[in-house]
Amino acid sequence: MAGYLANSQGGALVPSSAVTVENASGGVIATGTTDASGKFTLKLDPGVYNVSFKKEGYAASRIEGLRVTGGTNAPLNAIQRNAFATTLPVNAPKLDVKYLVGADAKAFGNDPATAAQFAASAGVPVQVTATAADPANSPNLIYTAVGGVPGSGVFGARALFTNDPKNTTVTTTATLAGNTLRGVRGPTELYVVVYDSNENRTERRIPIVITDDKPNDVALTSIQDPKALAITLSQKIGYYSPIRPTGAPAEQSTLTVDLTWNYAGGVQGNPLGVRVWTSDDGNTFRLLKTVQGSARSIKDGSASLEVGKKVYYQLEAFNSTASIRSDVFSTTPLDSFTLSDLTPADGSKDVSRTPTISWNVSKKVGDYRQFYVMVNDYPQQSANCFWGNVLCTLDKKDNLFSDDGSTAALKNTGNTYSVEFNANGKALLDKLESRHGYTLDVSAAAFSKSGDAVSIAHDYWSIFYALDTCNFGGPVCEGQVSNFTTGDN
Repeated sequence: MAGYLANSQGGALVPSSAVTVENASGGVIATGTTDASGKFTLKLDPGVYNVSFKKEGYAASRIEGLRVTGGTNAPLNAIQRNAFATTLPVNAPKLDVKYLVGADAKAFGNDPATAAQFAASAGVPVQVTATAADPANSPNLIYTAVGGVPGSGVFGARALFTNDPKNTTVTTTATLAGNTLRGVRGPTELYVVVYDSNENRTERRIPIVITDDKPNDVALTSIQDPKALAITLSQKIGYYSPIRPTGAPAEQSTLTVDLTWNYAGGVQGNPLGVRVWTSDDGNTFRLLKTVQGSARSIKDGSASLEVGKKVYYQLEAFNSTASIRSDVFSTTPLDSFTLSDLTPADGSKDVSRTPTISWNVSKKVGDYRQFYVMVNDYPQQSANCFWGNVLCTLDKKDNLFSDDGSTAALKNTGNTYSVEFNANGKALLDKLESRHGYTLDVSAAAFSKSGDAVSIAHDYWSIFYALDTCNFGGPVCEGQVSNFTTGDN
């Protein structure tokens, strides 16, 4: 079984983390470490195992109930976050998960042959008790999902609980029903994840069966316009909290893929669900996740995504008796890059009233690059949009310059780009005002010719991509700006 250990969904892989594999009774049967790329391989006989990860500076991570079958198993995408504080204990929290029958809480079994069964119309009522392994920590977040590891934020998490940090043990209940089941039917697994206040993590996988007691017979039609867009950000994005996790492909970046699709017009109602399949070669596909039938988009933050490695997808819409598949579609993620050395530099004085604006990129990523350049009269809080109107009119193209040859005003030598102020004649005045303060802001992104991948270095104004969530600071979320003052010339 191939494995990937990442610090978050969409985050960087974690190298040199100690891996310990236990059997169902707690006996250690294998040990190892993730390699320099954060990957690992488990050679395990069919059975049920617990897998733990430990590394200095990182919180503990543990997966319980990992079921290995004969033949090929899907890659294990595990998560190990940076510890919130290295002075706090690093031990995975404990989980006790039961299902509710009326007021009674019953223990789940571990044998798929005798797994607890739940009618889809009633859902899966669960009771989760989380206990921090040390009184210095406390359970912080609890997620649960059917048929896959629950994500968070834009990854479609179901958050059961956010805890008062004074508690060492918490118990909470919820019923997964309707769209929360995402159309999953038959034998599957219930996934429960808990994080404590030091980011220690435990994931439990429990076999269950969901019976299709109220079948969905919506007529299926062709899946139209399936697309994959790889999004690389030059910033750590925390998808479940304002704390910035580390990201991929570089330490200061995040990599995900947006999948979108639609159906032929005139469809009445939605299918039961949509299975999302993925492949490394376009021939052998494995199930990535299942989403509810009303979905028209999802985000893939798998740790197996790699810069420069083509990844394939196929969608399968289904009702209770039939299914249809889309054509195979793909994307190849781009590397991250950064922007630096804005000129006029921050704090510059006596700047020309017709300055040459320039900046450097750390590397040339993708097939072509685009830059949105604007000079705002921001410090005076008057005519904000002096050159570049996105703040005033939401026009995202007026000051867009590309190195694909379509905008001759943009000059490029090596990794340095420049453009003369008002090169396109769209500034409020031909010259900046004398002895006046201005703010320079440059947004930057790189694209593939095929249009299926973008890498964003700076994009505070959502010129290139409308980011679903953001953190404190960072180039993508806040942009890189330079405040300068003109002279008389």
